[in-house]
Amino acid sequence: MRRNTPPIESRIGKRRAKLVLAPKHLGIVRAILQAHAPHHRAWVFGSRVVASAADRARLKPHSDLDLAIDGPRLKPEQAFALREAFSESDLPMRVDIVAADDLPARWELLARPVGKL
Repeated sequence: MRRNTPPIESRIGKRRAKLVLAPKHLGIVRAILQAHAPHHRAWVFGSRVVASAADRARLKPHSDLDLAIDGPRLKPEQAFALREAFSESDLPMRVDIVAADDLPARWELLARPVGKL
């Protein structure tokens, strides 16, 4: 796991979008991805990516974490192990995992990178 990770942010239009996830929880996510999908990039999309104070205000404390996994298709046993690791982790929210290839075109515009681990 990287020690000096920069803030995860980019732009949606002219607004700066940020990932709403506690540093402790981001560390757990990165550790699980490193253990189970080390040759893939992971992106967060959905309700935990916010571009405004109003977006942040609408976010519920236990909103799920949507992850898109980009890279070679995971084998079924790898996908199962990854889902199981998130399910058994200390994260206070459910983690939904999808293959990036299964998402509609241009989904990246609303996603924030977790990073290549």
